[in-house]
Amino acid sequence: MKRLPLLALFFGATLVLSACSSGSGDATAPSGDAPVTVNVAETAGMPSAFLDYGVQQGFFSAEGLDLVVDTGAGGAAAIPGVVSGTTHFAGSNVVSVLLAQSKGLPLMIIAPGTSATKTVGEDFSAVLVPGASAIQGPNDLAGKTIAVNTLENIGEVTIKTALEATGVDVSGISFVELGFPSMLAALDSGQIDAAWVIEPFVTSGLNAGDRSVLSPYVEALPGLMVGCYVASESYAADNPEIVASFQRGVAATAASIAADPASFRTALTTLASIPDAAAQALVLPIWNSDVDLNSLTFMEEQMFAYGLTTARVDIPSVLLK
Repeated sequence: MKRLPLLALFFGATLVLSACSSGSGDATAPSGDAPVTVNVAETAGMPSAFLDYGVQQGFFSAEGLDLVVDTGAGGAAAIPGVVSGTTHFAGSNVVSVLLAQSKGLPLMIIAPGTSATKTVGEDFSAVLVPGASAIQGPNDLAGKTIAVNTLENIGEVTIKTALEATGVDVSGISFVELGFPSMLAALDSGQIDAAWVIEPFVTSGLNAGDRSVLSPYVEALPGLMVGCYVASESYAADNPEIVASFQRGVAATAASIAADPASFRTALTTLASIPDAAAQALVLPIWNSDVDLNSLTFMEEQMFAYGLTTARVDIPSVLLK
């Protein structure tokens, strides 16, 4: 199972933190003349393209930040670097963050990442089946094999939540772990019954004749905040101005994409190496300026209900005040 090595990384990071500084000693206030270099670990693709677009448009430099986006270790794999102080901020899905926080890792959620839409069938995440499959809707997924990119994480939690909301018995579903780039081929070969994918793989699959039978993010919670940015407790406490500058940069980038999505789609061809035709057709995530407390509370409850966590997370205590 994938979750065990990830948690081992979390615990290893905690040990490193006890022997290292928070990494905040070299930081200076962004109000100075020289920009402050801030390292942000983020998942390659749409998540990193969001930050790179903000850099390209000058939103972070306007806040006195020289933002360096590192896609070498995004998501849950980036959390140890944040805890140890080798990375200032990291983007990750909320389930990975809440898993780490439930184990006592000193992380603060400082800004929102991607969010789902509120429209079933029009989201950047979907469960696809082959065009000729006998699976016609959510009820038909009972007892089937569904591919997710990471076991016991956000895909599995939202799929179960969405299906149970429609009365589907999820106990017989078999989840298997595959990388997103491998899922459509596995679907076509009959290796799996269904695949949970995100853009641009959703659009690629639909164009190849696959069908969407579930929008797990939307059907779990419309507008679900899927991702967030985190900092270590010590870095956030020692560098409030830098954190605030980053928050404003994120908010400005989100507002720009909302106002002019066409420019962001065009930029995806270079920032995320997505072909122009796909960039124009895919469903974009929603980016907001404020952390959604309701989404975090909802996901924490679902994680506990499904046994991903055994200790409850006090959501207000892990949000930057």
